[in-house]
Formats: sequence, structure tokens, C-alpha cells
Amino acid sequence: ITPKRVSLETNLRIKASSDGSAGIKYELLKLTKSKSASVQAKSEEMVEKKASGKIVVYNNFSEEPQRLISRTRFETPEGLIYRIPESITIPGKKTVDGKSVPGSLEVEVFADEAGEKYNIGKVDFTIPGFKNDKTRYNNFYARSSTEMTGGFIGKMKTVVEADKNTALSGLESDIKSETEKEVRAQVPDGLVLLNNSIFYTKKELPQKDEGSSVSLTLEVTAHALLLPKEKLSNEITGALVSKDAEWEGIQTRVSNFESLSISTSTENPINAGLLEIGVSGLSPIEATIDDNLVIQSLVGSRQKEMSNILSKFPGIIEAKAAIRPIWKKTFPENPSKIYINIDGEEALDSNS
Repeated sequence: ITPKRVSLETNLRIKASSDGSAGIKYELLKLTKSKSASVQAKSEEMVEKKASGKIVVYNNFSEEPQRLISRTRFETPEGLIYRIPESITIPGKKTVDGKSVPGSLEVEVFADEAGEKYNIGKVDFTIPGFKNDKTRYNNFYARSSTEMTGGFIGKMKTVVEADKNTALSGLESDIKSETEKEVRAQVPDGLVLLNNSIFYTKKELPQKDEGSSVSLTLEVTAHALLLPKEKLSNEITGALVSKDAEWEGIQTRVSNFESLSISTSTENPINAGLLEIGVSGLSPIEATIDDNLVIQSLVGSRQKEMSNILSKFPGIIEAKAAIRPIWKKTFPENPSKIYINIDGEEALDSNS
């Protein structure tokens, strides 16, 4: 069977949310990789560096998202202060299986001062700015997801800036290439990764002295935005062919998504929650054929009647039949002995 097909230029905007509360629900696949390179050291200089690391901030205060302004302080039990560099919005708490679950968000924080005393292991944090509001103070908190590292005051071997930039650029390119392959291999069934759907953040880790050279390490975190294949297909076909008289009464689907790209309303949507996504490119659309319905219509019929029978299926533009043994002129009475092949389906599915 050859189904009705068309490839149409696509340019539409859809809403998507991480919790499915608006538009279609998207998922984020996270992958972090790091690589190192040695660069010849040229000199020494006095440096002051602030420690940094990642924490998970929890909102057990409200079901509404809560915003924390840039440079909000987070305090360890020992009184060390770390700050977020930009404002963040923490999702609201929600009820899951009858239990209240706080909203959470992973962010990077930086020590308030330079120095090695801020290089610490994983700890819990409070927000001192909420001390005058006991309810907020008790229900906003944070916990380390990584150690705090990189704090330093003293002499450090240095490399020529051009050499450093070249090395880091090469590391970034290698990591992104490797990461994209790994991400694509991990996309679950039922979800699709469109072009431009991987968003990267990078961080230079503390350098290591190797005698006459310096080891530079770059850490890159990829967040892949995955969309539900069936719902995305429905959005596209609904916009492109649902009102086209030539496709009236025909169930349709996007047969593959490899030519489609996205653009988002934010540069990096990992903390956005609600997104407006632009989808553009060429969408190959084809009629969805119900194999079982076709088989039932052919059971016991004569081969020469096939054209008339299948004419009732507007999504089929051509069909050919082979009956074995060749002297038989009718389709089997047993439906399990009738096999349907959709022309081009295997090739299309392999790219979907």
C-alpha cells in the first residue's frame, strides 16, 4: 500500500510546559561531560578566585513559583555565604500521590569571597534574607548537588590567553560532538529531539599545575528538550492539512521529524517552565493506514475486487497484491494470513 503523502513547509508556534499545565508537555534530558587539555605555562601571577558549585533550591512555601533576586545569599551552618549571580524562579510545591513535594531548581552559586576556606563538601543552606519571616525561612532552603571548589588566593601558573582560548574552544567542540551523539542515543520511545533542541552551559573547572604546563578542564552540561512525538505530529498536521479539502476524512501523521528545527522564547529554556516554541522546516505528512481495517475489508474477497474495496480508503493512493499460490484468485478467509506492507514505512520510521 502506498499512502497519500505530501511534504509541506512548516512555520508554527506552539506552547509547551514542563508539567503539562499548558500546551504540550516537554521533557529535559540532562547530560554533563568534561574534558581536559595540557597547555604550556608561560609565567606566574598572583590570583584571587572564588569557589563555586551547584545547589538545589527548594520551595516548600507555596504552590506558586517563587522568584529570588540576583545575588540572593545562601548560608552554610558554619556561616559561609554563597550567592546566585542572576535571579531565579523556583517552581511551586505540588501534591504527588497524596504527599506534598517541594518545587526545586538546580543553580550555580559563587562564594562571597575568594579563598580556599570556601572549598567545602556537600552541605545544607539557609537563606539569611528570610530570617525575619519565620515561615519563609523554614520553607525555603537548599542543598549541595556538587562540592564547592576553585577558591584560591596565591601565585598560580598562567598560560597565554590565546593558547588558553584555543584549548578551551577545542574541548568545547569535542564535548558537544560527543554529547549530541549520546543524547540522541538516549531519547526515549515516544519522544523526539528536533534540530537546535540541545542547550549548553559551560564552566571552566580549577586548573591543575603539571610542572611546566597547566591542565585546563572544561565542563559542559547539555539539556536536551524532548517533545512528545504523537502530540507534536497532531499540532503540525492540525495546522497544515486539517482544513484542506483534499485531506478530508483522512487520519494523518508526520512520518519523520529530521528536517524540523525549533526556536524558543528564551536563550536557554532549562528553568523557564512555560515555553513558546517555534517549529520550522519541512514536514513530510502521510495518511495513517489502519492495517486491521484494510485486512478485514479484504478477507475472502476476489483479487479483482481489491481496487473497488480500497477506494473506500481515501488515504490510499495505490495498492498492489500478491496472492500465493499464484493460481488462487481470492484473499484468505483467515485474516492472520493477510499481510500489509506500507510502502516506504521502514525507511521513514528509521528516521523518525
